[in-house]
Amino acid sequence: MIPLELYQVGWIGEEIPVPFEVAQEVGRIRDIVEERLKQGFPPEKIAEELSEEYPSDKETILRALNETIEHVKSGFPTPTDKRIIIEDWEDFVIIHANFGSLTNRALAQLIGEFLSEKIGYSVVIQHDPYRIFVQTMGAVNSDQIVALFNEMRMMSDQSVKDALTRATVKTGIFKRRMIHVARRFGALKKWVDFSNVSLQRLIKSFEGTPIFEEALKEVFTKDLDLEKLLYVLKKLREGEIYVEKIETDGMATPIARVGIERVSMKTDLIPPERMRAVLIESAKARLLNETCVFVCTNCWDYIEMLRAKDLPDKPECPKCGSNALGVLKVEEEKVLPLVEKKGEKLTKSEEKIKKRALQSARLIAKYGKPAVVALCARKVHPSEVEEVLQKEHRLTDRFYELVLEAERKALSKRFW
Repeated sequence: MIPLELYQVGWIGEEIPVPFEVAQEVGRIRDIVEERLKQGFPPEKIAEELSEEYPSDKETILRALNETIEHVKSGFPTPTDKRIIIEDWEDFVIIHANFGSLTNRALAQLIGEFLSEKIGYSVVIQHDPYRIFVQTMGAVNSDQIVALFNEMRMMSDQSVKDALTRATVKTGIFKRRMIHVARRFGALKKWVDFSNVSLQRLIKSFEGTPIFEEALKEVFTKDLDLEKLLYVLKKLREGEIYVEKIETDGMATPIARVGIERVSMKTDLIPPERMRAVLIESAKARLLNETCVFVCTNCWDYIEMLRAKDLPDKPECPKCGSNALGVLKVEEEKVLPLVEKKGEKLTKSEEKIKKRALQSARLIAKYGKPAVVALCARKVHPSEVEEVLQKEHRLTDRFYELVLEAERKALSKRFW
């Protein structure tokens, strides 16, 4: 018999769940991006196409697609609404599954239950709406997870429900539901002190009662989605959803990095030193792939949208040769009046954009490409960018750490 609490499934507070349909739509968008990139479409064109379907501008969509674009360009297949991707990273197997919060929680619990039975000791699992992390300390790898999916898809619905029930009654989620239900039924007083009571023994005492069944029903409807899990396994059985393992040579894929950052903010599952390397790599990819509008503040005759990584070390205006290029994170249409009016007789809002262009141009003229990369940071003022560049003006790991720190400080100011 497998001991209770033999695996742990992470549960992060009472966050608003991402519905199955929304996560599937994210997968569908990634599928479109992958297909268009393979057809030779430039990222800007893909973002423009998506902006016609979704209520967002091209620049915002392009920023949102950064990791997916990098992922595809790195040669990896993307996780989509129909494709589950599995990769090994450090002591983890990462399962990319676009099934939403409640379905992924159910899938995580099912995987945890079967793995604990197979290896006989604790497996730590974390999940979010788009992926599941399995920390196995080397006991399980991606090949074994692929084999497990093949086993699960052939199970009957009742077998899945029975296994998920066994898994669920071991979790803290079920214990909380059980206490709430028992109080509603009047079986427990509201002020009962549980400090000297074994919750597991208490739960055991309610087995076979309406209280136990009601608590289980609430978990299956409010905390995880059994029906959608059965639907996913059915689609796996029919071949409409499939599992694909990818080789990464030990590096986390760009899309995996997004999940690693999310997990690291909520738990201490990933050691700080490993997390540092992931954060630096993630910041590097995000900032270098940022697309901005460049305008010459000398001749006011040049305007172009470019990715930071496509710039030379010392950017210059192709029209006049000046290195006084301003960089702006706004729509190209908002910058056009500066070129059309040659920087003169501008409206109040246009003057504000011109001021930002001149501030950034001064930094780019002095520091070159590193200034552009730092100016791509989120919510960071040019004066804060200059502080980063004074400390490190080359594109080193320390440079990216300083930019990340500047972003964190800028974000904290918004809440104080």
